[in-house]
Amino acid sequence: MSFFGGVDDLELFLSRCRVMSVASVPACLGVMVFLMKEEGWHFSLLLGFLLPLIAAYLGVRGKREIRAGMAAAGLALAAATLPLAFVLASIEGS
Repeated sequence: MSFFGGVDDLELFLSRCRVMSVASVPACLGVMVFLMKEEGWHFSLLLGFLLPLIAAYLGVRGKREIRAGMAAAGLALAAATLPLAFVLASIEGS
């Protein structure tokens, strides 16, 4: 069974999802610390700490079990965390 034209494409997709979801953890932690220091916004603890860890778990688990949907969900969650945190912080700040 091929995925996007070949077996290597699935492996590449899973690897990229895993790497990008794991790489989002330090970025989100940095934003979390910034928002808590500057704004005093404590909801960033939930968004900046828990969501990236869940995304990284989904990315790693999706690569290990060869589940493209799980890896894609981890990548989507990792990509949505930072914009969501900034939007909610700006709403609360105004």
